[in-house]
Amino acid sequence: MSLSGQQVWVLGAGFLGASLEALCRRAGASVLTFDVNTAASPHICADTALPATFERAVRLGNAAPAAIFCCTATHGGSVADYRRCYVGTVQALAEVGMAGRCVFCSSTSLYGGVSERSSVLAEAESLVLQAGGCVARLAPLYGPGRCELLRRHLAGEPCLPGAPDRVLNYVHVEDAAMALLLLAQQAARGIYAVCGESFTKAAIYPLLERLTGVPTSESRAEPSRRCHTSRPVDAASLRALGWTPQHLFADFVASQLV
Repeated sequence: MSLSGQQVWVLGAGFLGASLEALCRRAGASVLTFDVNTAASPHICADTALPATFERAVRLGNAAPAAIFCCTATHGGSVADYRRCYVGTVQALAEVGMAGRCVFCSSTSLYGGVSERSSVLAEAESLVLQAGGCVARLAPLYGPGRCELLRRHLAGEPCLPGAPDRVLNYVHVEDAAMALLLLAQQAARGIYAVCGESFTKAAIYPLLERLTGVPTSESRAEPSRRCHTSRPVDAASLRALGWTPQHLFADFVASQLV
């Protein structure tokens, strides 16, 4: 399905949403973005949990969107924030009959176990899948202006929790946006993992030391409230659709040190 000349919605005008919006426009789509932070979006800005907002947008655009990208985020919020942001948004789409058009951005943390937050994400995923939509489980993002692992290392903060053989999965934000666009173009259904590269802790920290000249902290951070994966995430199903990541983590780190 070509999105050229079609209208698409991007819910969430943050790091991923902004990259996705630009990519969709280059693909010829007309884009409406939604975000609760009015400073983040130059387009329609509203509380995405309100079905009335979506109904008004359809009236303004005179047609339902060809695809809806749900890129909302809580930025480390509470379980209640997760429910409002993820389940609430999908329920609002379902109420106006558009959840089946959704490419829902979830997390590879769901491959790591069960927590209160991951259970909420899984509930939102189920709603999307029941409606005939698509779920993209994204590995942690990095890209221009954002790379938490590099930032922590340069600041001398404790290294990530877990044993040396813990596997860390990452994807560049532009590669993630390309994956979401491809899933919409293919009218894909089901769950797809979106991961560009996987490293063990034992491999990634020596790489960071070599590239930055900064030694790894001898201390280790406390486990986070979210589950984390401890094995490589397989993106074979996505690659079978034609997705090929264009960015390497090591090249990105080197580019940030110039």
